[in-house]
Amino acid sequence: MSDPLAALRSALGGGGLALVPTDTVYGLAAALDRPEGVAALYALKGRPRAQPCQVLVYPAALLDEALAPLDDRTRAAARALLPGPATCLVPDPAGRFAEAAGEPGGSVGLRAPRTSGPLAGLDLFLVATSANDPGGPDPARLDQVPARIREGVAAELDQGPLPGTASAVVDLRDVAAGGPARLLRPGPDPDAVVSALAAAGVAVVHPG
Repeated sequence: MSDPLAALRSALGGGGLALVPTDTVYGLAAALDRPEGVAALYALKGRPRAQPCQVLVYPAALLDEALAPLDDRTRAAARALLPGPATCLVPDPAGRFAEAAGEPGGSVGLRAPRTSGPLAGLDLFLVATSANDPGGPDPARLDQVPARIREGVAAELDQGPLPGTASAVVDLRDVAAGGPARLLRPGPDPDAVVSALAAAGVAVVHPG
């Protein structure tokens, strides 16, 4: 199939897995609405089912839908960071993203990469995780993805070398009550995270 977008849609829509580029590293992804694909993702990755995954939003225009159930303050904080190289931990009050939450009533990490090309037209919510072995280096190129993972996917999209530093992880779950955001992983530009949230009126703390 020569059309990369069509190949991705076919693979993901059939409950298969795909390797997709973000604005930081390559990810292993399944369609949110295909539970069998999500189960296959966890199995291939070797990830405990209780451990949450990200929800990748392609294109970023879907972000408004993803954030709609949240309160105004949390929504504004997430919007200050997304689209961009950040994963925002937020509540999932409607249970929309339960497949990625790891356990009932869990939180979810929303991720809306800055992207262009075929992914801008994908129009899907994806459950995703870095396409690496657990604890292994994050892949900046497809040829850095472990062979066993590449062999387990139905489609892959190569956008060449990526920056290779995993996204910032920012916990926004206390923001609704007036609390700070918590920067759990610095990502490629932690100062930009702090500045963006400050502009949205949210303080940032660095746990530990």
